[in-house]
Amino acid sequence: MSVLYRYVPADSIRDIIDCGIKLSQWYDRELDFGDPMGQRKVMRVLINPWDDPDKSRDKSYRCIRLDLDPSECRVGDSDLYRMGLIEPSLMERYLRTLVPLSDYRFGVFRNPECLVFTSILPDQIEVTGKVQDTPVLFESSESLYLGNLLEQVEQQHQDSGNTLIYAYCCHRESKGSMYRMENQELGITVFVDPETDAYIVTRTP
Repeated sequence: MSVLYRYVPADSIRDIIDCGIKLSQWYDRELDFGDPMGQRKVMRVLINPWDDPDKSRDKSYRCIRLDLDPSECRVGDSDLYRMGLIEPSLMERYLRTLVPLSDYRFGVFRNPECLVFTSILPDQIEVTGKVQDTPVLFESSESLYLGNLLEQVEQQHQDSGNTLIYAYCCHRESKGSMYRMENQELGITVFVDPETDAYIVTRTP
């Protein structure tokens, strides 16, 4: 079994504990998976309870912990789904990149969502306390995803973060909050903040 999470209205807790969560009542969306699955109702649950910071701070919601069969769950990229509502090619990519929960590697998606295809029985549900009862392995899926990307960039360039700092300064320059002075011969770029006169020196990638 796999531990997952969902935020539910606080005033529904008693009914959920007594009756479980019926897919027909609580489903979040219908998706067309093509053959052989076809059109299916799905519930959206979380791998990490801190992946929904708004509801985690909202007293009108409670977090419940779910013990679910991973074979009944698929993990997808929530960002692709939201953008896919406007861009069909991204929706196709979203459906194509869904993976079984048992095969998902933490940090692959910035904002993962776990899709559940069945109702959830009362004995699979536990209401968590103010502090989550089951320790989580990382702060949030987004922090793990970004950390993995930073590590990949560093492994690719092996320049102690110089490329990332250079890109950050170029971004600030594009917003008008920095300007640069570059010396091609020395291979050095100096970025200056005109408001504070602070500067950052990088190697020119």
